[in-house]
Amino acid sequence: MYYQIWNFFLKEEKYIYWKEKIKLNKSFDKVTWEKIIDFLSLVEQTFQLKSQLAETDSLEPFLKLATDNGYNLTAEELGWFLVTRRQIWDLFDLAQKMPSLKEELLIAKDPQQFVKIAAENNYYFSVEELAWLLIEIKSSSELVSINNSVGEILTGSNYGRIEIGYWIWLAEDWGIVPAFCHREKPGNLLSGDTNNPFLLDRCFLPKSYFNQRLLVSSNS
Repeated sequence: MYYQIWNFFLKEEKYIYWKEKIKLNKSFDKVTWEKIIDFLSLVEQTFQLKSQLAETDSLEPFLKLATDNGYNLTAEELGWFLVTRRQIWDLFDLAQKMPSLKEELLIAKDPQQFVKIAAENNYYFSVEELAWLLIEIKSSSELVSINNSVGEILTGSNYGRIEIGYWIWLAEDWGIVPAFCHREKPGNLLSGDTNNPFLLDRCFLPKSYFNQRLLVSSNS
């Protein structure tokens, strides 16, 4: 849930403004991306903070509440994070409605060509941003992929109306998303050795993998 920041960044006129703004300024990195995810996760776990943010009627008090809770966020950082994510989701949504675009994306030979096709359709994001979003989705307990008796992949990976499995499998083939994800998310992704094999982008199994396998085994 995005609380009032939907009104601040994603309402139509705001979205158009921020989309043009971040297209010209791509200076943020994975640390910023993870920082905002961590803040939104804190909000989900803190009823009082969630209520306070829902009552903010402008961006300034929203950012102040974030700062008061240990997250120094700027409007530009939030705008980049939210609008970039929406552009990726909007592309997936459009591809689902346009089989020709979906086919063109699915046969992209590498992620750079995928991003180029996206830009030709007025959706702007980097290979890294695409990978971060897909890794985040794949590590969610909502995504389950298994092999059935004839070796086909089954997935319950719909986000709203959007089937996400195609894009994760494509990104795995390119090597920008690991083949497996953590069963449990590490506590702090931003500290310590960046070569740590247990970081989220070097992960093993999704949280729900074992439950799903046990369910399949018990029904077989």
